[in-house]
Amino acid sequence: MSQSQTPIVEEAYTILLQLGGRRFLAFTGSNNLMAAGHSEYNPYPWLRMDLVENNAGVNRLKISLMPNDLYKMEFYHHRLVGAESIITQAKTFENVYFDVLQAIFTDVTGLYTSF
Repeated sequence: MSQSQTPIVEEAYTILLQLGGRRFLAFTGSNNLMAAGHSEYNPYPWLRMDLVENNAGVNRLKISLMPNDLYKMEFYHHRLVGAESIITQAKTFENVYFDVLQAIFTDVTGLYTSF
């Protein structure tokens, strides 16, 4: 792995660990994880995942690490119509502390992150 990839992996892995790591993925069925690190074109590192069917009707979650070391959680329903990306049912939570990530996830989706 090159040095340019290391921060992206570390930042995304940290976000995933804050959610509960592999246990979170197993309990929630979240998949297709994508990540981006801090760069000239991307000011905030983020982790995005696809969600299974849930109470809120959202199918994606993007969690960004903000400069104040708090998180921004964006839940939304994404679909493609031809070449156009349609986003609906967006719910955003800003200035989220790491120890509240799981609670917000459960409140919005109705999916439990652990026993």
